[in-house]
Parts: sequence; C-alpha cells; structure tokens
Amino acid sequence: MMIKKLNNCLTTNIGDTMGKKNAPESRNRIIKTAVVLFARRGYASIGLRELAEKAEVNLAMINYFFGGKKKLLMIILDTFFSGYLEILEQELCRNVPFEEKIRTFIHRAVEYISSNREYMIVTLAEVPHDDPDITEYKSQWGKKAMAIIEQGICMPLAVRSGKKISPAAIGPLIISMMTSRFLFAPILEKVQPTGYGDAFFAEYPDFIATIFLNGINGLDQDSC
Repeated sequence: MMIKKLNNCLTTNIGDTMGKKNAPESRNRIIKTAVVLFARRGYASIGLRELAEKAEVNLAMINYFFGGKKKLLMIILDTFFSGYLEILEQELCRNVPFEEKIRTFIHRAVEYISSNREYMIVTLAEVPHDDPDITEYKSQWGKKAMAIIEQGICMPLAVRSGKKISPAAIGPLIISMMTSRFLFAPILEKVQPTGYGDAFFAEYPDFIATIFLNGINGLDQDSC
C-alpha cells in the first residue's frame, strides 16, 4: 500500500510538471537526445538513466512521457517512416513519365535522409531485429511502403517490360542505394577525402537514379 501511495505521489508531481510551459520542450529534448545517442552508440547500449542525464530531465519524466525505452524508439521510427512515406506517396503516385517520377522521388528522398540522418540510422541500422514487438511495428510501416512502391514502380515496370518485379525487392534496393552514402560517410571520407564532399553529394541523387533506372551500363548512355 505504501509503495502504491508513493507511486501515486510521484505521478502527481510529474503530472504537475507536465502542466508547465517547459513540458513540451522537455519531451522534445528527450526525443532529440535519444536519437543522437541511439544513432551513435546503439539502442541496446543506452540506459534510461544515462538518457535522462544527457537530456537533463528526471528519469521518471521519461517513463511518464513514453512508458519506457521501447515506446520512445517507436516514436523515433514513426517520425522517420511517416516523412519517408509521405514523399513516397506524393512522388510515386503522380501521373508523370516514369523516369521523371523516379528522379524526383530520389532527389526528395535523399534530401530528406540527409536532413534526418540520425533518425535514419536509428530506423534502419540500430533497431533490435530480434525484438518481435519492434519487428512487427516496422512491418506495419513496411506494408504501407510496399503498397505504394507496387503501384508507383512495380506496376508501371510490368507494363513496360512484361516482367513482374516484387516490391519486396525494389523497396529495400532503392532505400539502400539512397542511404548508403550517409551510413558509410565517416569511413569513406577518410578513405577518399577528396572527391567526396559537397560536389559529390550534389550529383548523388542523379547518380543513384541513373543506376536504378538503367543499371551500371546506363551510366554510359547520353540519355537516361
């Protein structure tokens, strides 16, 4: 009974804090801090106490806002996936020539990934794949993406070539091509410090689009 009263008191005190003007700021700071820590050191290696310390909040506040680390991770996934799917839907569902649609999509997606690099790393590279809850959660987003890709890429390709390509192949392929520059950047910038800066990045979306549309041999074509 004493423990229950103590928990109720703690919840009430935190609830009072939620009513203050700095509550949204604290919540956002927790998310931003978690994204940086998860991206740099991995989701599994970050404890809630360290997260609270880095975010300069009370540990109980994290539990109040998010109910634990896994829920916080799901919010990070939601943030990245929702933005990516919005671009997918807006660009791939347009009634424009196929090549134009792909190039515009890749340009917008690469810009989005560049602006949200740490969210992307957490979403694609640092999630616990052996956690059934997270796997299921990601799969729900994946199903939405696959439906858009099937309609916007696979079906037009089938009409043009007579060959049916699964969105399960196209989806991971295209996002891997777009994100590789950002995932490997810290290493590649040391391996090849020249020729890997802003000029390279400016050409990167067109480079990816050409390979996606025509393959490696397509780089030799004057027209794509």
